[in-house]
Amino acid sequence: MEDRGYALITGASQGLGAALALELARNGFGVLLVARSGPALESVARQAAALNNGRARFTTADLFNPNAPAEIAGWALAQEVPITCLVNNVGQGLWGFFSDLPLHDQQRMMLLNMDVPVELTHRLLPVLKEAPRAFILNISSMTAYSAMATFAVYAASKAFVRTWSRSLRLELAGGPVSVTAVCPGSIITGFTERAGMQAMDDLAQKFGTGPEPVAKAAVRAMLRHKAEVVPGLLNKITAALQGLMPDSLNERVASAIYLKRLPKK
Repeated sequence: MEDRGYALITGASQGLGAALALELARNGFGVLLVARSGPALESVARQAAALNNGRARFTTADLFNPNAPAEIAGWALAQEVPITCLVNNVGQGLWGFFSDLPLHDQQRMMLLNMDVPVELTHRLLPVLKEAPRAFILNISSMTAYSAMATFAVYAASKAFVRTWSRSLRLELAGGPVSVTAVCPGSIITGFTERAGMQAMDDLAQKFGTGPEPVAKAAVRAMLRHKAEVVPGLLNKITAALQGLMPDSLNERVASAIYLKRLPKK
């Protein structure tokens, strides 16, 4: 197996983060895993180690802590391993009208979805630039493609991740670091429960996919130096159609199903 160096993955204890950690291990990366849940993280580390000759390390951190990105970067550098990949996976979603959702909760979501990836990337980019070949993989969402009622701040935060990723890719063109944005649709990971979207569970189960195919598509696109990937055929078709429609129509279509299902106050 080719030794591709080490990948740092945030939110790696469950869902897409865990699937990405294992997929990267299968593709020759050692893994540096970060999440809040120690026991779950240890389990993922054991699984990854079985795939990449024992090259798996982990640390627990609460990324809502403003000092966490600096501490995580410091921990990663202290491992004295070649860091060649950063996966900004950790994120949060909240569903509801902007005026109904607590401001504090929305600010915490903005911190996790935007501030944490930006700071971690800024701190680790000098090290990535020293590698012969390196990667940044940022997890955005299909909500990045349209304004959306009931997801005002979440959709905006994922649009930020997508645009920032593509902008950073342009700045780093010609160098060793490639940047890829992943824009998945619904993933069956417990996101609906954490986002307060239980009213959408049936549709998530019907049209969503497990995290493993998304992780496989994401890592494949990253290794091929793709700027952006929308995993899944149905999602690709949807994204292509969105690109052909006027913004106003996109917004109405994207919002309608969520507005219909939103519980009445």
